Amino acid sequence: MKTFLILYISVALFAFSEATDEKKNVLFIVVDDLRPDIGAYGQTYVHTPNIDQLAKESLVFDRAYCQQAICAPSRNSFMTGRRPDTTKAWNFIDHFREPGVGLNWTSLPQYFKKHGYFSSGVGKLYHPNLPPNFDPPSWSDLDKFPFVYPSPQGCPNHTVWCPLPRNGTYFSDVNSTEVFLKRLQYVAKSKEPFFLGIGFHKPHLSWRFPEEFLKYYPGIDNIAPAKHRLPPEGMPPVAWHECISENRYSDVHFPINLTTPFPIESQQMMRRAYYAATSFTDSLVGEILDSLKNLGLADNTIVSFHADHGWQLGEHNEWCKMTNFELATRVPLMIRVPWKKAAMGKKTNALAELVDLYPTLVDLAGLPPASEENLEGTSLAAIFDDVNRSVKNASLSQYPRCNPDPTSENNGCIQTNRTNISFMGYSMRTDRYRYTEWVKWNGTKLKPEWENHVGVELYDHQNDDETDFDAFENVNIASKNPSVVKMLSKQLHNLVGH
Repeated sequence: MKTFLILYISVALFAFSEATDEKKNVLFIVVDDLRPDIGAYGQTYVHTPNIDQLAKESLVFDRAYCQQAICAPSRNSFMTGRRPDTTKAWNFIDHFREPGVGLNWTSLPQYFKKHGYFSSGVGKLYHPNLPPNFDPPSWSDLDKFPFVYPSPQGCPNHTVWCPLPRNGTYFSDVNSTEVFLKRLQYVAKSKEPFFLGIGFHKPHLSWRFPEEFLKYYPGIDNIAPAKHRLPPEGMPPVAWHECISENRYSDVHFPINLTTPFPIESQQMMRRAYYAATSFTDSLVGEILDSLKNLGLADNTIVSFHADHGWQLGEHNEWCKMTNFELATRVPLMIRVPWKKAAMGKKTNALAELVDLYPTLVDLAGLPPASEENLEGTSLAAIFDDVNRSVKNASLSQYPRCNPDPTSENNGCIQTNRTNISFMGYSMRTDRYRYTEWVKWNGTKLKPEWENHVGVELYDHQNDDETDFDAFENVNIASKNPSVVKMLSKQLHNLVGH
């Protein structure tokens, strides 16, 4: 009897050890162009019940920021855990897998793959072909599980908004979701630990969505336009971007410039379309989270949800990302970790950056730290044990400008060789301030020339609870606060590191 009892205890302990050593899965959700304009961030006029429910089970970061407010550079950054000045990707030409940059780096999904995980992606995780072919080293068995990025149909090219019937093959995000659900079923059956990523394209322009989602926003009269419809007072012109223009979108028929705001009715129409596209994406997120639960995978899976950057809906007369303002750089970020009970349903004011995701997810999953990768982010894992804790005192974003005239309104950079960048704007968000320096760019050394300023911005965020998208960054106070500028300039230069 004694021998049997010892054997029983030994088997039980072994089983317990096996259970506690079970690898933690990761479900990685990225949404394009989604600012924190959702219920989880206090915006009750937007219908996002599924994302809001995820927030109730997650740690929600109120102050999370991207490293560059445009798709390809941001994704090159957070998928490698390195900043744009290291990935050398500031445009839609370059990528981190180029020789002499990060040919041998281990990407975030690749790191999980190296540790025995099934790694698979669907939709817009990397920007198409940046890196080429959606970076094969990141994924497991591409012959059997190809990276899927469906092409949408059904709308005229270059239209700002396009509600459509739900039937048909109009929606790439619906197709992505269908493929992703099959991969969830695969891992549930195979019982492999997994890193599964899905990238939703909406609410990116054009605003293509099933027309049924307009029911949540009946009529434009109930849609509030931006309160501050002109750029900040005292803003250097280099900080502004032309964004939506007549020569890009056939259904925009009015001038876009520094001094002419969108008509109110047009703002309401466009905001309604953005919100409907957001609600559409929310419905697909709900399908995925329901499937995760129904397949019995939820309790052992980290769910990471974030946008690649923010978006401006008429504030500062901007209708895009492509700036260093709070609304372009701030993103929704929530991470659900079922075994971190103290963090579930909580919010934190700790500053966070998308470059932090790589080390954070590695830590939360219990994998060895990726010390050999020389990551530039900071793990946020400690905040899940103490939501009042901070791990950094500033976040860093940047954006290039490619017109040699810093007063020009036409300064796009996405198809310009990085050696021909004219200026780089480095923007630092501290607990109280957003401080930005626009400086001459050395295209030979690919470095800023700090001594050659073309603009400085300082915005005070004292008493900002992050729920009012119009209340801050409307007056540049740099010229009236030289001592603050001097202090923050030194901090910014140290943060950039060159």
